[in-house]
Amino acid sequence: MQINMDQKQIKKWLLIRAFDNEEKSYLPKYSFPSSCVGGVGRIGAPSRREVGHCTLAERALKPCLPSQDDFPYTIRVESNITESNGSSSMASVCRGCLALLHAGVPLKSSIAGIAMGLVLDTHESGGDGTPLILSDITGSEDAS
Repeated sequence: MQINMDQKQIKKWLLIRAFDNEEKSYLPKYSFPSSCVGGVGRIGAPSRREVGHCTLAERALKPCLPSQDDFPYTIRVESNITESNGSSSMASVCRGCLALLHAGVPLKSSIAGIAMGLVLDTHESGGDGTPLILSDITGSEDAS
């Protein structure tokens, strides 16, 4: 986990981001190379998975950040995943919160993330069709 803070320089860089044209004070980055799950692949532009997981982590951390009046810095949080056996995006939320606190960012509150899953107890397997919620799932449960 890496935290960078600056008052003006990063904001200039934010203006050239491909997906939005607004100036932001919080920039998350989530990197999930295929080697995290034993795969082989090219490293280049962010994948759909990386963009989606980064958005999940951003939506979790953003409400806890101080306003620009209270903390006039642009914050860049970078999460580099090296191994995955569960929810790496929720691990990024937990690590991001701890890293921001360690960097001295006055958060409104501490937060944590947890991996959740939904399965159906189907009629074919003798169940009644009710949904079952799993919490703190691992990689094998996520793939099922």
